[in-house]
Amino acid sequence: MLPESNSYATSDPRGLTQPPTAVASVHSQDRSSNYSHSSSKTPHSSDVEKGFVDECLSVDKQSINDSPGVEHSRSTPDEKSDAPAGDPVIEYAPADTGYAWVIVVCAGFCLMCTVGVVNAFGVFSTHYLNFIFPTESASNIAWIGTMLSLFMLGGSVTTGPLTDRFGFRTVALAGAVICFLALLLASFANALWQLVLTQGILFGIGAACIFSPSVSLVAQWHTKSRPLATGLAVAGSGAGGMIFTEVTQRLMTAIGHKWTLRVLALIIFVIAGSASMFYKRRVSVPRGGTDFRSMVNDPRLIIVGLSGFFVNVSYFIPWYYLPTAALKIGETKQAANNLVLFMNAGSTVGRVVAAFVAIAMGPINSISAAYIICAVLVLIVMLAVKSMVGYIVLSVIYGGLSASFISIMPLILTTFFGAQGVTTAMGIMNMYCSIGVLIGNPSQGAIYQKFDRPHDSFTAIAIWGFVGLALAGISYIMLKVLVIRGTEKRIWSKM
Repeated sequence: MLPESNSYATSDPRGLTQPPTAVASVHSQDRSSNYSHSSSKTPHSSDVEKGFVDECLSVDKQSINDSPGVEHSRSTPDEKSDAPAGDPVIEYAPADTGYAWVIVVCAGFCLMCTVGVVNAFGVFSTHYLNFIFPTESASNIAWIGTMLSLFMLGGSVTTGPLTDRFGFRTVALAGAVICFLALLLASFANALWQLVLTQGILFGIGAACIFSPSVSLVAQWHTKSRPLATGLAVAGSGAGGMIFTEVTQRLMTAIGHKWTLRVLALIIFVIAGSASMFYKRRVSVPRGGTDFRSMVNDPRLIIVGLSGFFVNVSYFIPWYYLPTAALKIGETKQAANNLVLFMNAGSTVGRVVAAFVAIAMGPINSISAAYIICAVLVLIVMLAVKSMVGYIVLSVIYGGLSASFISIMPLILTTFFGAQGVTTAMGIMNMYCSIGVLIGNPSQGAIYQKFDRPHDSFTAIAIWGFVGLALAGISYIMLKVLVIRGTEKRIWSKM
């Protein structure tokens, strides 16, 4: 375990790591760095934040500092630190340091073991549907993935208060233990409902303890390089999906799906557990806490949440049904599962590229365009294309474009709610996403079962995917209209 102190500065009688004057200075800078840029800012400052805030939002510094959702603490030399006991006491330590990149690496490994496993579930889904439970409907099989995604995303709403109370390290480590137990228990399951409880619900709870804290901690440690740092960290989830897809396929062929679950449980525990030991907070918890009610009612977060809802209603259609489509045209099981591998490869690259696209186009513009393009691709390819080459092209492009959400969203939420409020904001946003998963996955299975499976087609499921992804893209256009209202900016402005 890391020592409970740090090397940024000497301690004072309060236990702070910087002199009171330095703390106040850094605190003031941190409170405003998400929304405005002073003349002292270095040339390396994020072009995304500059374009997104200074050029697009056109709001004054004071109004943003008073925005709902974050109650800024104002420490004095006589006040105690508000950092939770589970984390080293670091009051506004310098951002963008060497240790900030350690956090990026560790977050990447943790996301590899959570979101990566979720992205690789298509391999399990195909195996369960065609070999383990061939008499079960696709909608019943989909409940495993539904519960997995539902509890990973919906459970994130609790991770803000949990990290405030116990610290990032403790919560993430607990998540690694829960994930280990979930897959271990799933390996002994003999019925579908048992897999729903273990591989679905229990693993989702453990993943929730790792997912949101990992992404928000990266945003907390980076200001100048936040888009790139977030993109690199979340690329771990794409890499994890690619790695775990291949590993899962090979293990299931060699030792069967039960021992595969046991091996994956051990791998996840070792990697995520070790990486989480390096987690520590840069910004202490606000003395007044996070104003949850104000954040929930913030129209910006409501629109972002609705977009997440629409995305998750249809996002997993290519992940779950492209392998089945490949089997229908005569491809082997190995070739069909490789489509999930291609999607994860595209996702890995796309999550890094998304940071640079956001700089060029603006984060809201880039996400909106990405999902509208994804909607059109899903509709065209799944309706008109009946070849493996077409499925591979869709897998790579869809994986890359759809990765924009997880890469850029922390940047947008940090801009709106600050480094102290981003964990709670992400939790609320993921709550909307979880509702989309709850509705989306069973609906996809039911639609495929009733309209497509009897005819060996994917027409209905493709239309469903198009509608959900298109509405997600339109939601970001609505967000843009909201934030430029009353300014001189136009709908085509970079933002």
